[in-house]
Amino acid sequence: MREAETEPIAVIGVYTRTPGAGDDLDAFWATVAEGRDAVTTLPGAAAGPDPDGRPGRVPRRGVLADVELFDAEAFGMPPREAELTDPQHRLLLEAAWVLLERAGHGTGGDRTGRGDRTGRGGAPRIGVFAGAGLDYYLLRHILTDPSIEAVEGLLPIVLANDKDHLAAKIAYRLGLTGPAMTVQTACSTSLVAVHQGVRALRSGDADLVLAGGVNVELPQEEGYALTPGSVLSRSGRCRPFLAGRDGSVPGNGLGLVALRRLTDAIADHDTVLAVIRGSAMNNDGGDKAGYTAPGFAGQVDVVRAAHRDAGIDPATVGYLEGHGTGTEVGDDIELAALAEVFARGRADEPLPLGSAKATFGNLGAAAGVVGLVKAVLALRHGVLPPLPGAGEDAAADELPDGFVVDPVARPWTAVPGVPRRAGVSSYGMGGTNCHVVVEEFAPSAPTPREDLTAAVIPLSATGTDGVLRYRDALLEQLAVRPGPRVGEVARTFVSGRRGFPVRLSVVLTPAGPVPESLRDTPLRVPRKPPPVVLAFGERTDSVRGALAGLYPRHAVVRDRVEDILAALGEDGDRIRSALLDETDGPPPPADLAALCLYVAQVATAELLRSLGVEPVAVLGHGLGEFAAARLAGEFSAVDGADLVRLSAGAGTGVATAAFKPPSLPVVSTRTGRAVDPRTGRDGPWWDTRPGQPVRVPDAVRTLTATAPGALVVDIGPGRSLSDLLNPYVGTDGPSEVVPVLPGPGAVPFLTQLGRLWSAGVGVDLGAANGADGHRRVPLPTYPFDRRRHWIDPPGRRGGDDGPAPAAEPAADEETLPRVLRIWRETLGLPDVGPDADLYMLGGDSFTLVRLAGRLSRSCGVEITATHLFGVDLTPRAMAGLIDEMTGTTRGEAR
Repeated sequence: MREAETEPIAVIGVYTRTPGAGDDLDAFWATVAEGRDAVTTLPGAAAGPDPDGRPGRVPRRGVLADVELFDAEAFGMPPREAELTDPQHRLLLEAAWVLLERAGHGTGGDRTGRGDRTGRGGAPRIGVFAGAGLDYYLLRHILTDPSIEAVEGLLPIVLANDKDHLAAKIAYRLGLTGPAMTVQTACSTSLVAVHQGVRALRSGDADLVLAGGVNVELPQEEGYALTPGSVLSRSGRCRPFLAGRDGSVPGNGLGLVALRRLTDAIADHDTVLAVIRGSAMNNDGGDKAGYTAPGFAGQVDVVRAAHRDAGIDPATVGYLEGHGTGTEVGDDIELAALAEVFARGRADEPLPLGSAKATFGNLGAAAGVVGLVKAVLALRHGVLPPLPGAGEDAAADELPDGFVVDPVARPWTAVPGVPRRAGVSSYGMGGTNCHVVVEEFAPSAPTPREDLTAAVIPLSATGTDGVLRYRDALLEQLAVRPGPRVGEVARTFVSGRRGFPVRLSVVLTPAGPVPESLRDTPLRVPRKPPPVVLAFGERTDSVRGALAGLYPRHAVVRDRVEDILAALGEDGDRIRSALLDETDGPPPPADLAALCLYVAQVATAELLRSLGVEPVAVLGHGLGEFAAARLAGEFSAVDGADLVRLSAGAGTGVATAAFKPPSLPVVSTRTGRAVDPRTGRDGPWWDTRPGQPVRVPDAVRTLTATAPGALVVDIGPGRSLSDLLNPYVGTDGPSEVVPVLPGPGAVPFLTQLGRLWSAGVGVDLGAANGADGHRRVPLPTYPFDRRRHWIDPPGRRGGDDGPAPAAEPAADEETLPRVLRIWRETLGLPDVGPDADLYMLGGDSFTLVRLAGRLSRSCGVEITATHLFGVDLTPRAMAGLIDEMTGTTRGEAR
């Protein structure tokens, strides 16, 4: 069979959260490769028939740890909303975040606008196709307590639990703009979601897709009931395709994969784990014994259709991850269907069969995608995984000819000229069948790009502990040899992570992290970015080598330097040599020192502006007056060099520059005042030689009046200006002074640039690092600060029948305390103040609707969200509105 060309789909990231392995992908693979049974035997759970002789419970289940924990703050979700939300929704939301970061595409942005989206030709359209199991949390925890609906209303409960909102909620919380679709086809849900994602990518509806599913059955600490006709195992073990099989075992877990068109993934330097060559889905229709029965013809057709879509011969497939329920009827039909498609002669290598259900139990809506992840990792490692239990009582003669189950893992021998391939099947109760053909990815080996000499790695979290844990996890990863390259880390973190209020940066070189950057403490970014003032001092003794690290990295520096030096004749060559010399030589000749300083300051300032550091004002001190004036547009860069030469006595003649009024405020330490924006400064002002008295206190007062709370960037080299300004930092002066010290090398500049970013300045670290051509690689992801957000079912609340309904307010309760109480109950936050902003607390328009409803019921006046849209969204403003409305109503009543 000649292989056809179809649109290959790259798997650029995988995520699982499974019994026994949690969300640790290495632990997942170790569990699979070692053939372990991860299903838990529950201590204290009932076993056997009950006292009345009815079928009892089997004390076995695939348990998922910590389903009650969630980091609501990271997602901007009020705690009360998190408590109401189905844990399946929360787990999948968290998985989507982590998976995007693993794939290096984590800056999809979110609804608060944190983070930037990057991609070729603009922001990528990221789609979500996912499904979930039955909403046990809603049925057994929420609806069993009538007081919850009485207080919250039905709509908030529906939005927090209904499957309709599963995928759309992920898109909303993470700011994803591709198609968001909840997929539900029983046990084939997650593999069908993958198939839908493949189709969305091929049709152009999305540029990147997250696809998968989740299943959390509650309560987890109980076994499962045996009922007549049940497909559940009496032995408590799921043994697909093995003799003695008697059914499946329930399991909780989730899986998610990140997909892109292969051409896009290669062009964008993604890490490609495997390639989906083809997929197909269908339904059995009525051609089977009953609605819940599997259909032979439908399974044969879907597997063949997937290979037609892939354009490959089924004979080239080397491993099959089966549906494998472990029931006699289900497995027999599946094996017969596979034998029909994969007809093999005696000379053929036996085709290994596996099923993740034997390891983790039946993960329901998540089963198919977890099987796909297992197959992807098997291809990635070149290992054929075993089937748990195969070495105990497997009967090979029960398998069709040409098939085998392995008791232990073994190397996956490659056939020359044919890539390793696997098939993954998933069949849903009701007859929706899906099959995916996945293939190993063997990239061509282009010459790797030269690694970066240094890069700023941005780290941020919602709190100080989180960002320090983030840094420690990254440092641990960097210590592994061979570790990721500097360019890979920079590309992944700058283009693949969201930004949060608490920030810390690390400067990385091929030798490891720069120790000085590791000594920094985390900074909390103010709600409003600080205004920036660029300040220019007069020290010339450290100017040698000042541009050595920036000149080769940044075209804007090279262009500006060469533009100025071209007009300086032979002096230009001497200045270039001094600025680019990294050796510990003497300072530049006295006749060129001032010019060297001017060129270094102007080039560094223009580089900062190109990186997004846009000043609201500039400050000039001594020789730094020239660079400050140039940046404000008072004269050209070349004219400025002439003025410096004349002022320093290195030239003769008079100033011939074309002077202009400044385009932004300029504060001079010579006068202590701002330059008149109407007239600027003329030649005689610049003819004055240095050594004039300076008025730093006056200049600071002028600067504070011009740009209150400004962050001052001292463009060195040298710290003399920083030393002069630091005593004034505080309420009556700058908020901070950050010296940016160019040279020698790139590290000093990048270190300070990272500190500017940490302080909240909008720095384009991607342009600063220049890592666009490097690969995105899996690296530590956001360190969630998970806390318990959980509503126990009524019978498990310490003997209580449930939380008491919200207390009725006293008739004479003041309005503001009443509004504060309702805010705190609605948001689940105990410390809401009178002037707190709703959106800053994680609320949104729907939270506003909930507040309006509760305030109406409590205050006896009809308040709609429309009333509140014109009011500051604070408790104090809402209380004022209610007082006004209540007064009007009483007046009319009289």
